[in-house]
Amino acid sequence: MATRTKHILFIIILALLCMPAIQGYFQLIPENPLHGDFEVKEKPVLYEASWMDGSYQSEMDPWMEQHIGFHNGLVRLHNQVDYSLFHKLNAEGVVRGKNGQLFEQDYIRAWTGEDFVGEKLLDRKLRQFRFLQQHLKDNFNTELVLVLEPGKASLYPEDIPDRYKKAEAGKSNYDYIGSRAKELGINLIDLNVYFLKIKDTSSFPLFPQQGTHWSEFAMWYAADSLIKYIETTRNIDLPEIVRDGVEISSKLRSTDYDVGITLNLIFQLPHSPMPYPSFHFVDDTAKQKPNVLAIADSYYWNIFNTQIPKNLFNNEAFWYFYKKVYPDTYHGDKFIGDIDLKAEIEKQDVIFYMSTERFLYKFDRGFVDDLIDIYGIQSSWNELTHYQTSITNLDSWFADVIAKAREHDITLGEMMEMDARYMLWENNPEKFYGMFGPAPIVNDIKNNPQWLADVKRRAAENNSGLEEWLTEEATYLLNNKYPEALNKYNRIRQISENIRSDSAWHAHILEKAAAYFMTEEEMVRADAEYVYWAETQEKDEDK
Repeated sequence: MATRTKHILFIIILALLCMPAIQGYFQLIPENPLHGDFEVKEKPVLYEASWMDGSYQSEMDPWMEQHIGFHNGLVRLHNQVDYSLFHKLNAEGVVRGKNGQLFEQDYIRAWTGEDFVGEKLLDRKLRQFRFLQQHLKDNFNTELVLVLEPGKASLYPEDIPDRYKKAEAGKSNYDYIGSRAKELGINLIDLNVYFLKIKDTSSFPLFPQQGTHWSEFAMWYAADSLIKYIETTRNIDLPEIVRDGVEISSKLRSTDYDVGITLNLIFQLPHSPMPYPSFHFVDDTAKQKPNVLAIADSYYWNIFNTQIPKNLFNNEAFWYFYKKVYPDTYHGDKFIGDIDLKAEIEKQDVIFYMSTERFLYKFDRGFVDDLIDIYGIQSSWNELTHYQTSITNLDSWFADVIAKAREHDITLGEMMEMDARYMLWENNPEKFYGMFGPAPIVNDIKNNPQWLADVKRRAAENNSGLEEWLTEEATYLLNNKYPEALNKYNRIRQISENIRSDSAWHAHILEKAAAYFMTEEEMVRADAEYVYWAETQEKDEDK
């Protein structure tokens, strides 16, 4: 009898050990997928070479780990134990706040100002935005509007863990952009300010505890603001939306649990019931429907999905993250690069550029850069701005620049400009030295102790000042390797001096700078570059 019992126990244990393999192969029991940002491994292909060098085995291990039977359930069990016993979150980029709030780390990073890209870049981008606003209105009667969406960290700072500290005044992207946009007269809808104003009087939560986007209920406040702005600025009456009521449900819908779901727990976190408005549209042919383009992040999705654009506007144009074009993408991926940007912009009545605080370090994602290339004054400085935009648009690159700025004890804005200049030098040294002349080589000498000591020795031997000798050394090297760049640098400097010494020319430059919302320095440089270009064209024609 004892032997029989042992055999039965052995068979049970063996069956339990085999169950993951059986489940992995046959999928006898359905498993819910895991959620969040993680890489799904592809099954590696077996080749003789990969087998012999061991790469097949190393690639097969993570694939097997992901595809073993009951993998998802075991992950959820592990995460549930960590959360319930140790309050540990096994979800990258999620922070457990007070009062049951969950925050995405990047929103807190924006609130602390860690991702503040600096006044210099933001001021330039905002001035360009202001020029585009004026240009589109004057030439195409198009309203260009900046919409600052609310962010959960700014709305509920009292629930952020104490280890995080708010940025100094004006030292976050949101604070600077909001303030500077008003100074410049930019068409601005600041929903963050609006939501803070109604936060304590709203009958329902504006953000769900375990969600990162505005609630379905709060979204209507935002949509109403956009609709009223269109009606006021365009002096038109849009079709009506009729609210039928509000359903209070303990079952969360839409994005109201979009952070909680990434924790991959067995049990849903406790939460308050949430409101879900019901509504219908009134079709009235007497009402006007404008062409409206929303260049926006994921906050716009529940506005888009409620079919507000479809029923109130003449189109449904939504450029998601200034990357994908909707609704066209529903029928096959369509990207910004696939469209005639100029034609699409010029047929709009209203363009909303929308961003939440989390993404303000990217500000325009290249939208302003692209339109300045079409409508604005061209200058070599624009290329540096393009490189800085590229840094912010690539999350891994941007995180690396933040780390480097911290390591070198300089501001993030300074580090971004250094990286942008390096990229320009690497990709186009002729243009780089045409812009900056021998100065970068002087810096290289100063940062090389052996080289600097040699220059000091030679300067002393020739009874010359160090700075003078450094400039001579750098100019000599530059002339040997990039003579045309040195000639361009010197000639543009001379033209710039001529502009400033000619009162009529200088006055014209100041007038143009005001019209294009550029600084005097930017416009002098742009005009000098144009004159230099015209001179080179004449020389080429004379040959």
